Amino acid sequence: MENLNDVFTKGYFTKLETFALHMRQKLDIGGYSGARKAKAQGNSLEFSDYREYRIGDDLRRIDWNSYARFEKLYMKIFLEEKQASINLFVDSSNSMSEGNKSLYSKSLAASIAYIALKNMDKVNLFGWSDGLQQKKLNTHTSNQFMNVVQFLNELEQKGETSFTKTIKECGSLPLGRGISFIFSDFLTEDNWKESMKLLQYKKQEIILVWVLGQQDVIPSQKGSLRLVDKETGETRDLELTADVLKNYQKALESYEADIREFCKKRGIVFVKAVDDMPLLKVLYNMLISY
Repeated sequence: MENLNDVFTKGYFTKLETFALHMRQKLDIGGYSGARKAKAQGNSLEFSDYREYRIGDDLRRIDWNSYARFEKLYMKIFLEEKQASINLFVDSSNSMSEGNKSLYSKSLAASIAYIALKNMDKVNLFGWSDGLQQKKLNTHTSNQFMNVVQFLNELEQKGETSFTKTIKECGSLPLGRGISFIFSDFLTEDNWKESMKLLQYKKQEIILVWVLGQQDVIPSQKGSLRLVDKETGETRDLELTADVLKNYQKALESYEADIREFCKKRGIVFVKAVDDMPLLKVLYNMLISY
């Protein structure tokens, strides 16, 4: 696959519909859903539009006149109903160009965007590396989804990884009370944990998706190598022996344990995603765990 257009087939769209329903129900519970009832009562609700009935909807708001005409159930939508803000932060640093990590992250982000737009929530997209690179704000209808795909397809991989700098640069942007999904390999010395705290201060629920390539997990190279850091250009010569690989595995496991422990303490959903895992399985882990 070369870009997101190869991922989003008719069959894949169909499978995402199930996740759209589940996410809406989850957001209803958490108080974020764009489809949830407004707190206003009586005649203060101003009619806006219709949408198809979904399992779990309030039966009192079915438009029976529409049912009589079309033999399908439709719900009345009101202006006072609030949208969730779904903020998607996609790592576009050089390290994500290794293997399939970039396309994989974009595929996950686009899938979440599709689900959110189907639920009538607002989507904000951010491409970042050593700061905020590109943004696309206030996408809020499903017929704009292909614009989301185009934005992600055009994101270039460049620069180093600094999520802290990125979030500081987002300080003046209206993220809104909602959910922030972060897609990154977090292969950085940046103190990214502070940026997570800042996001929570901005009233964000956080789902951190740690995206790794197969080579990040189990390097296939052996013997004498010269490693080049994709972000800094620094080089290091080493002999990749069994002991070196064993120590690498221990370091990777230790780093994962550190991320998991931090997320657990902060109430952040942590999902590990290797780029050969089925997308729907990772989405399940992301949304069912939430």
